[in-house]
Amino acid sequence: MPLTIETEGLHPSTGLCLEALQWLHEQRDFVNILDMGCGNGILSVAAAAIWDAKVLAVDISEKAIGDAAENIKKHGLEEQITLLRGNGFSDKLINVESPYDLIICNMLAEFTVETVQEVKKHLAGDGICLLAGILAWKAEEVKTAYSALGFEIIKQIANSPWQAYILRHIIDAK
Repeated sequence: MPLTIETEGLHPSTGLCLEALQWLHEQRDFVNILDMGCGNGILSVAAAAIWDAKVLAVDISEKAIGDAAENIKKHGLEEQITLLRGNGFSDKLINVESPYDLIICNMLAEFTVETVQEVKKHLAGDGICLLAGILAWKAEEVKTAYSALGFEIIKQIANSPWQAYILRHIIDAK
C-alpha cells in the first residue's frame, strides 16, 4: 500500500522511529504490533501500512487518541489499527492481544525503563522492540535495564541528543 506521511515538523525521535521502521521492513515481517504511547498515531499508521499488520495503538491522552483516530482514518487503516486510551500496560485488551512481535515505545527513558518487565512480558519470543524518545544522557540506563532482561541491541540510531534502539528479545534469556 503506498503511504505518504507528512514528516515536516515531526519530533526528532519520531523521525528516528520512522527510519527504524524502514530498516526493520528490510529485515523481517511483523503481524501483531503494539504502539505504546502512540501520540498522533503516525508510527501506528506507518507500521500497519508497511507490514499490512494488526496494530494496537495505546495512549493516555484523550487528545492524542483523537489525533490518532484522524490520522488512521485519513490513511484508511481503521480495520488494522485499534485505538485504546490507557495508562501503560495495565489494560485487559493489551493482555488479550499479547504477545506482540513488535513493540514500539517512543517515550521518555524514564517510562521505558519503568516498563521493561511489561515489555518483556508482552513481547513474543525473539520479538523486536523499538525504543525511542531517549536522551543521550539517559541511554546507558535504558541499555542496562533491557540487557539485564535478555535484550540485545541490534541497531542504534541517533539524532543528537535523541537516541533510538532496535532490540531483539533473546528467547532463552532470563
